[in-house]
Amino acid sequence: MKLRKTRGIRKKYVEEPLLLDDQDEPISIPENQDDEDEDFDAQAEELLAAEEEDKDVNEDKDGDGDDANPDLPSSEDDEPQDGEKGANAKGQESRPRKQRNAGAGMIQSRKGFHDIPHYPLETRIVTRVYAGPLRRYARYSALRDSMYGPEYQRIKIIWDLEIRWADYPALPPATVPTNLRGVTPSPWLSPGFELEQEKRAFRWYDDYQANCPEIQQSQLMAPQLAESLIPRAKGGLVTLIGPWGKQKEFTLDQGSSVPISPGGLPIDDPDATDKTPSGWMLNVGGIPLAVAWAPSTNRNTQVLAIASIPFSDQELLVPKDKDASETPDTIGCIQFWEFVADRKDVGLAAPSDRPPRLLAAKFFDWGRPKRLQWCPVPLDSAGVHGMLAVLCGDGKARVLEIKSVSGADAPHCEWIESPVVTVGISADYNVDVTCLTWVNTNRIALGHSDGSITLWSIYPCKLIQRLGVHTTYVIDICSAYPSNPYLVASIPVGGCATLTDLSQPSSEVTYFPVPAISFQPNMLCWNETMQGFMALYPSSTPNTTIAFLHYRFFCQARSICTGTNTVTCVSAGASHPFILVGCADGSVSSCNALQKLFKQKGEPLRKIKIFEHEYRPFDSPSHNGPAKPHPLSPMGAARILQGFLPEPNDDPRTEKRKEMDRRKKMATKKRKGSSRKGGRQKKPANEQEEEEDREAEMDERLASRVVAHEPLTRVTTIAWNPNLEFSCWAALAMASGLVKVMDLGV
Repeated sequence: MKLRKTRGIRKKYVEEPLLLDDQDEPISIPENQDDEDEDFDAQAEELLAAEEEDKDVNEDKDGDGDDANPDLPSSEDDEPQDGEKGANAKGQESRPRKQRNAGAGMIQSRKGFHDIPHYPLETRIVTRVYAGPLRRYARYSALRDSMYGPEYQRIKIIWDLEIRWADYPALPPATVPTNLRGVTPSPWLSPGFELEQEKRAFRWYDDYQANCPEIQQSQLMAPQLAESLIPRAKGGLVTLIGPWGKQKEFTLDQGSSVPISPGGLPIDDPDATDKTPSGWMLNVGGIPLAVAWAPSTNRNTQVLAIASIPFSDQELLVPKDKDASETPDTIGCIQFWEFVADRKDVGLAAPSDRPPRLLAAKFFDWGRPKRLQWCPVPLDSAGVHGMLAVLCGDGKARVLEIKSVSGADAPHCEWIESPVVTVGISADYNVDVTCLTWVNTNRIALGHSDGSITLWSIYPCKLIQRLGVHTTYVIDICSAYPSNPYLVASIPVGGCATLTDLSQPSSEVTYFPVPAISFQPNMLCWNETMQGFMALYPSSTPNTTIAFLHYRFFCQARSICTGTNTVTCVSAGASHPFILVGCADGSVSSCNALQKLFKQKGEPLRKIKIFEHEYRPFDSPSHNGPAKPHPLSPMGAARILQGFLPEPNDDPRTEKRKEMDRRKKMATKKRKGSSRKGGRQKKPANEQEEEEDREAEMDERLASRVVAHEPLTRVTTIAWNPNLEFSCWAALAMASGLVKVMDLGV
């Protein structure tokens, strides 16, 4: 038996050169070549002649044996047979030996932190891998030091933040920043950063008003006309709300709202045990595709922008002639709702018992609104709610100036004829804007249908950059504002999630190395506290896991939370690390992402289901054909369940694997114990039943991820409030038309 010859070879990034064992092997020249090269043929003939002379010299030498070539092995097994000797004597070409590469595929750790590994030469090795200092198995201190180090000050910041919320595994604390456990503004920014941004934004708005005071043209609308253009359902929505087993039926009409108690019932209901308001529930009458809180310094009220479309736009039936009451596809509507807060002596702002009201509505003829996002810097000092970027159905993005409205009983309805600015590529054919994100007060980044990303100036309107980042439709884009505003992450329909530095776009580009297919927007957001992006785990197979991608190690994802069904939206808090995950089955879950990232072995992690929404259409029987909805009946019924207990924050597949490993260990332990006692003992009946129930529950959780639900059951979008004193408020929109605003602070 021969010994291994590769033992002791050091692994390298650069492969060893090919070692040719056959020095006397002639060079083979293809015979049938159309284009002959005389110089190449002359060189080949000279080499062949030299090889023949070397053979003659070696054959004339007698008695040299193995000493003539000390590099060759002296084993008898390597001597040629008689047939091979005869073939070589006749001048025929010998069979070439297999070329071996001693260093192929062998990789070792780099010597120093700043050493750059060479690119592998072997084409059979997959080069789309990450070989940096951060390893997949790195946990806790090693993970913390690699991601946030090596500066001690940065390591101390993330360490303090982890300790700050260690006692809150599922929901954020409703305490002020001065409290040791309270929410806090971004510690990664310099002192006075927010105030300086507000001053710059005010100066920019003042300059814009002085030079272009009438750039946005709009006109007031009559309340009757405006009411007909707001997306409206055919009838009210029957809702079942309240504690489990004691739910009551209520009907919410178009535009109606009600304050909700912690138990789920309205605060004015006699059966509500706790009369403290914990949020509101309202019916917008359409499918809310996007919601966004206006950044504000106001301590009494908050404004929520809602972009909704009629239910007929997403009906699964065959398209037919629309009724006269339905609005055309070219008309869009954005609603602005006002929520009043209840100021407390201790803690953050809490919801009041006053129902929300429709503050204003904006209408335009550029198509349905698909996405909307406020400028992240407050503009209260300028007398406006802010600048609102809207992605319209005609493939363009527009920026609207939303002026403050106060003291009016009726909604302030406007028809916008021209926006502040319209951005989009018009020189190329059929290139539409597909997503948008604010970079700062005067910069906005757009994703396009051809895979490119552009950076625009709002005033003056100018295209600054255009980068070909992807090759397919860009479905999501997000900026790392405020700490790293020019870092922009983008996800295409088909391809790799990419991070681009717009300040150095030609060199600073990285991506997650696993290609994936994504069809759902609203699944990419920036987590300021953790300095990374939250997104659906990039995978070549369908999954329901939310991953964290640090901006310094974007090509390595860490799992944070697993949904119960197909994930439809995700949102991260601006002043805390808690995230909300919405799914297609109508459920919304919350967890502490920072605690999950730095989990220790054996540490119990928890997540909680905020509520579960379920929708059923209301159909009346018909004798002439299939069931059809009655024009005067409610559009359907929705049930909302809440009050769930915390559950383990782990993937069901991981839980099942752990359970199987535990059962194997127990079986091995019992088998050894029974062999010592001389007989096999039976498992108690109660213990066997518990194991069967536990396994059945895990199988049910795994199977629930592939269950199809009603289209209007899904959670369409989620948004945490970015304002510090309202950071525990969250807006949760469902496809049935219901929007819940909840105070999730504990």
